[in-house]
Amino acid sequence: MKTRVRPEDCPGSPPPRVEIPVRDTPPEAVQCGRLRAQGRHLARQEAWEVLARGLREADAARDATSGGTSVARLLAEGACSDAMESALAAVGRDDPTAARASLFALRDAIDGAEHEPWLAAMLAQAHLAVAKAWAARAGGLLHRDARAQHLEAAQRLIAPFDPLEHDSPLLAALRCGLLDLDPYPQQRVVDDYEDLIDLNPACPDHLRALGRDLTPQRFGDWERLDREARRTAGHTADIWGLGGYAWVWFDALANDAPGGFAQVDAELFAEGLHDILHRRPDQHMANLLAAYCGLTLSGAAVPGSARARIAGCFGWIAQDHLREVHPELWAGARPVRGTTDGGERLRLGQARALSALAEHFAHQLARGRQVRFAETGIMLSPSPCAACTLAPCSALAYPRRDQRDEDAPCLT
Repeated sequence: MKTRVRPEDCPGSPPPRVEIPVRDTPPEAVQCGRLRAQGRHLARQEAWEVLARGLREADAARDATSGGTSVARLLAEGACSDAMESALAAVGRDDPTAARASLFALRDAIDGAEHEPWLAAMLAQAHLAVAKAWAARAGGLLHRDARAQHLEAAQRLIAPFDPLEHDSPLLAALRCGLLDLDPYPQQRVVDDYEDLIDLNPACPDHLRALGRDLTPQRFGDWERLDREARRTAGHTADIWGLGGYAWVWFDALANDAPGGFAQVDAELFAEGLHDILHRRPDQHMANLLAAYCGLTLSGAAVPGSARARIAGCFGWIAQDHLREVHPELWAGARPVRGTTDGGERLRLGQARALSALAEHFAHQLARGRQVRFAETGIMLSPSPCAACTLAPCSALAYPRRDQRDEDAPCLT
């Protein structure tokens, strides 16, 4: 559903006069919900052969939603959702025995799951998700042991199946997710992710995961991360242009990492954002990148710094690409304290988006103008000139390559 909302409709919002359509249930959310429901239905019907075939075919075809999410992953999430609900509730009670029992019961319900690569991957994915839930707890010995047990269970499930032999990005992603169990993950991380990205270079989730695992807190350092971001951009240039560089750095910069901002090439990152939106000019991508630049990286930044340069890309993204707000993406762009239900998250995301837009267009609002977003562009009223529509915003950030008379940036 798409409605037109102004900031005054949201409590605590900035001054009024920014109007933009808000889509609470964008196409990406609809597709993800439908695929999870499909997987859940097949599991409840115990149609394991049909489910295995669906997982295998989606994985082989590299099927993805309009937002780039793996269809195989979503089917697997849906199929395990009942068991996962019980397991995550047990995690919340600090009951590792019950959490394991929930997933083991699902495994026992599937005859021969250990011999079917995609059903094994489905179960391993569930164990990995529960392991992450344990990792998010306080960090005591009980939590660490519970996490390790789920990681080991996932490892046992997928160990017999080689991702390259089965041409399976799903298996390759799980192998990368289990690097914690390797005695020398620093030596494997690049090779394992190279296999994964070669199998499915069009999935941005894999490039983002590579960057997260190359941070100093995981298995790399900032210099190595930048080197691999450049190399990955070269390998994926036919799909993303220079966008691969931005994707690898994307989550690594999100945690306010001074060392990362000291290493990243902000101009190359900005160029990558242009290339991503040139290749994927949909509203899901526009909202994802706008929320990242305008909210995740917002805050005090030294003028001329890498952080200021990348955060400043919000201007041209909002002006040239953003035409509606997807609140869920804005809600997830910065951690939310406590727990919120779906409605509260949507209201929070909407308020965040409107606040960022009002701040960016403050100079227009201060002149008493209304900023109205439409499919054809951004309209100002009362306009400073006849039929005023804001022009493309190339001056706000690194101009597109076709607007410059220079060589392409060097990736080495």
